[in-house]
Amino acid sequence: MDAFTSDKECWYYMKLLTFTLGIGMEVLHQYFEQKILKSMDFYVFVEKYKHYLFHECFPTVQCCECSKMPLAAQSKKGCLNEIQFQLLFDIAPPSKPDHYKTGRNNTIVKDCLCRIDAKRSNEVDCMDITLMCAIIKSCLLNNNTFIHGNPRFLETIKETRNFLAHSTDLRIPKSEFDTRWDKTEHAIIEIASVVGNYFAKLQQRKIDAFKNNELSMENIKTIIDNNADEVKKNLQTLVEDQKKNTMLIKDEIIENLTKYKDYLDELSIDIGSLKFEVKQYALAMVASCSTEETFDSQGHCRIIEVHQKDTAPRSSEVYVPEKDKDVRRCRVEWRLETPNTWNLPEIKETLEKFSALLRQWFEIEFVYVGSLVIKTLVQKNILENRDQMRKSIHSFLEKIVDVCKINTDVPTVIKVALLIEPCESNFKKEAEEQSTKIEMNKEDKTTCIFCNKSFDCQNCQQKAQIISRLEDEICEIGNENSALEKEIDISDLYEPVPGNYQSAFSKTVSVLF
Repeated sequence: MDAFTSDKECWYYMKLLTFTLGIGMEVLHQYFEQKILKSMDFYVFVEKYKHYLFHECFPTVQCCECSKMPLAAQSKKGCLNEIQFQLLFDIAPPSKPDHYKTGRNNTIVKDCLCRIDAKRSNEVDCMDITLMCAIIKSCLLNNNTFIHGNPRFLETIKETRNFLAHSTDLRIPKSEFDTRWDKTEHAIIEIASVVGNYFAKLQQRKIDAFKNNELSMENIKTIIDNNADEVKKNLQTLVEDQKKNTMLIKDEIIENLTKYKDYLDELSIDIGSLKFEVKQYALAMVASCSTEETFDSQGHCRIIEVHQKDTAPRSSEVYVPEKDKDVRRCRVEWRLETPNTWNLPEIKETLEKFSALLRQWFEIEFVYVGSLVIKTLVQKNILENRDQMRKSIHSFLEKIVDVCKINTDVPTVIKVALLIEPCESNFKKEAEEQSTKIEMNKEDKTTCIFCNKSFDCQNCQQKAQIISRLEDEICEIGNENSALEKEIDISDLYEPVPGNYQSAFSKTVSVLF
């Protein structure tokens, strides 16, 4: 891996920028909507203060409204640039000649505000921190209008953003990271407190979780997609570099895995305009796993293996016809590099529903989505017959395409890796052993009280913890609402209340393609 991704200072930069553009901007947008706009639409607010915003972009240019309230001055300096102004307003050609004048070189010396209208399509999240601070300052603070909260905290977050935006090498030392993180976190929590105590507590929990977790590539991509700030380009650059390095790591993993694999066969299967390029590998004692890309505290882009045996039950719960119970079978894992146009959750549901139609070729155990991973069982005698194996693969793929109603008219190449595990000689014995363990747990009364399956069901325990925490939060909201009713005016009851906050842990799992 390049020195770039092993540089801890790069990780510090990514962590602080992701924090500022992620949780930081969520809090700021909520604050602006609740405490600046109150019940007003964003475009109505921008239209209301159009005169002020115009002269923050064009401080020396007279306008048609200056006859009533002069704001233009030769010595004045504005805090908006033309790109920001055009983001907020639609500008039409001049329609009133007496409102519009040009001087030398067609320089505008007087402009017409009548041709400028706030964009109705804009929402609060179209603003980055720089634009938000400029709007609050020019529309409210410069006019001595009271706002909730201390504007100094807005400036603190803005300073952190500007510092990161002007970093030439996209790295910061640990001392700088610690100092700016503490200041930025304090500012974010102070602003969140203005919105509400519960909101501030929720954001503090999110910040604490963010501190302790590694940077997720998927989370960073989400911030890039949903953020209006130009500084996100720096994150985009880092992610692109990490993608290249991630592919190198995956190549290394595959290279290491092949030390334990014997290459068997490959074939190409055409179904309509679909071309399945299938490669078979004999897998020896290597656990089947999918991967997730994260950035650890060392700045490394890591490939985290997620072993499927920890996420789903094994074959003892798969229906096995009586006549096949003594037949030796092997596990075959299908890893398909699927197109973005495929609806994987729907395909997964269909395959599980119609698995009986596919059993004559491969018996489906489980289906996972990330790309598409299908765990199956196949009789050992089919594996030992090359022609029969090829026919079974072809028929299995044809049936998948059929039952899942996959469009075969669009030319598409789909790479398929078949990982063939060593055959297990006696699935019946495995089922009996698993059944015995469950019975022992029942006797000891140690089975999970929720699912009645596992000796120590972590999933159910986690669900119980989440439910308990949510119940506590609901009670807390109720208590706060009761207290607030005694403290606030009746008009405050009609201010928007933050909603739809949720704390959830998500993990995007992909396969080695």
